[in-house]
Amino acid sequence: GLFALSLDLILGYAGIVSLGHAAFFGFGAYAAGLFAKHASADPLAGLAVGMGAAGLLGLVTSPLILRGSDLTRLMVTLGVALILAELANSLGGITGGADGLQGIMMGPVLGLFEFDIFGKTAYLYSLAVLFVLFVLARRIVHSPFGLSLKAVKGNPLRASAIGISVNRRLVAVYTIAAAY
Repeated sequence: GLFALSLDLILGYAGIVSLGHAAFFGFGAYAAGLFAKHASADPLAGLAVGMGAAGLLGLVTSPLILRGSDLTRLMVTLGVALILAELANSLGGITGGADGLQGIMMGPVLGLFEFDIFGKTAYLYSLAVLFVLFVLARRIVHSPFGLSLKAVKGNPLRASAIGISVNRRLVAVYTIAAAY
C-alpha cells in the first residue's frame, strides 16, 4: 500500500515516470534492518531511520532523474535501481548479499505489543503506518503544494511562467515519495 501511495505521489500528481522506484523501498528496508541489528530494535525508530535513509537517497538521486524527459527518466530510474541492487549484492558482509539480512529481532511496538508468529501485531502496525502516511499524503496533495504539483504535471512551462519553481517542486515530491 505504501509503495502504491508513493508511486501515486510522483506519477499521479507530479507526472514523474519511474521504473526503479522499488530501489527506495529496498534501501529503506536495509537501513531499518541494519539499524535494528546494530543499534536499536524499536520498530518506530527503525521506521524513521528507513524513511530518512530512503528520502536522503531520493534527494541525492533527484538531480540525475529530473534532468531529462520521460524516456530518459525511465532509463535513469531503472539504471539507479540496478546499480543499487548490484551494490547490495556486492556488499555481502554488510547486507548479507543475495541471502539478505539474517538475525533481525524487532522489539515490541511502543514497548507493549510483541511481534508474534501469527502476525497480528505486524498487521496492525503496518495498517497503522499506512493509515497515518495516507492521511499525510492526502493533506499534501490537497495543500497549495499539491495544487502546484498538478499545475507542473499539466504544463511545466506555464507553471514556471506563473512563478512556480518547477524543479524545486519535483525534487521535493520525489524526495517525499522516496521516503514513503
